[in-house]
Order: sequence, then structure tokens, then C-alpha cells
Amino acid sequence: MKRKTLSFSLQGSLKNDEETIFSNIKLKINFNKWTSIIGKSGSGKSTLLKVMAGMDLPEVFINTIKSSNKNFSFSWMAQNDLLLPWASVIDNITLGQKLRREKLDLERALNLLKQVGLINKVNALPSTLSGGMRQRVALARTIMENKNIILMDEPFSALDSITRSEMQKLTWELLKDKTVIMVTHDPLEALLLSNDLYYITKHKLNPIKLPNSEPFRKINDKSLLYSHKFIFNKLEKS
Repeated sequence: MKRKTLSFSLQGSLKNDEETIFSNIKLKINFNKWTSIIGKSGSGKSTLLKVMAGMDLPEVFINTIKSSNKNFSFSWMAQNDLLLPWASVIDNITLGQKLRREKLDLERALNLLKQVGLINKVNALPSTLSGGMRQRVALARTIMENKNIILMDEPFSALDSITRSEMQKLTWELLKDKTVIMVTHDPLEALLLSNDLYYITKHKLNPIKLPNSEPFRKINDKSLLYSHKFIFNKLEKS
């Protein structure tokens, strides 16, 4: 019997008192794939993630977007790590379980810390960590939640270029078999990580054909460099 491919869908429009944010968008997210949405700052990328997750929007928005999110759960990894400054690394990772008053799975939390290379920072406070270390803690906390879909809101944009590259590779290694939806303004980042890619233009989502190679792609791939130039031109025109 052929296994049914699971997917998450979104369609409709989003407006506010002054302008249309999205018009008649149709988006299908395939499970166990990495989908990226690229657009300029202010194009509505983060707002779209909130709609996907079913988060409440300000009353000024007129939202007719219908989502099949009722059967799915979401975890969120933001641009800022959002670590509690008074809590240790291990306490930050297990925060969700504590808030829900669940039994703490310390074994899983420690295993995640090993995977992100921070097992020696279990009891450290966020103030003692570098920016890259803090984001690795945030990544471990996101995975710890074990949700159906992981939403990522420009999670690497606050990092320097070297740390950013390291975090992109680590995140892909840990999430390559998960369902990830990431918004970004960086064409290269989207090309390196994505199985499916869309760009925002004129209040709509349009698919972009990706190179035949699988993520994590090599930067010197000729087809990737061609796609990068193509996306950059599309964003300039939008």
C-alpha cells in the first residue's frame, strides 16, 4: 500500500486598514521537508508564520486565510534566542515541559546538548555564552518541544557570517528529516537549506525552481549560483 504524503495547506488573503498583505495565496507544505519563504523586510514573512501557527493578529487585520493547522502542533525559533537570563542552559531547554508541568525528560535534554556541542555548559547562564552558543541552546529547546512543524523566523540573521554558516549546517543536520518552515531575506541561506522555496512579490507567494542537488548544497555549485542571481533579481523587481 502506498504511503500517503502528509502536507499542511494555507490559502486565502490578509489585509489591514491600509493595504493588502497577501492576496489569494495558496501554499502547500510537504511534511519532512524544509520549506523556505523569502522576501524583503516588511513583506509580511513573520506575519505569515503567525497565521500558520494560528496566533492571534491585531484587530486591524482582516484575515480570510484558511489553514489546515488544527491537526498539527508548532514550535517557534526566532531571530533572537529568547533565553531566560536567570535560568541555566538546562532549565531553558526544559522550559516548555516545566510550564506544562510535565515530567522532565532530562536524558533527552542532555542528549540534545551533546548534539549541539554544549554538554559542558549545562548549568551556565545565558550571559556567559557567545551569540552562537545561545542560538544553539535555542535550537535544542526548539527540538525538545517535539512538535509536528518547526517555524523559523530568520533564526540566523543576528549572527556573524562564520557563526551563521556553522549554525546553518548544524540546524540542517538536526532538522533534515523534520517539517521546517523558515522565512528569510537571504537568498543564499534559502538555497542551501530548502527542499521547496517561495518568494513574496506583489502580495503573492510564487515558487522558485531549486537546483537538482539536495540540501545542504555546496556554495560553489554552478546551478546554485545561477539560482542565487535569479532570486536576487526577482527580489529587486519586487
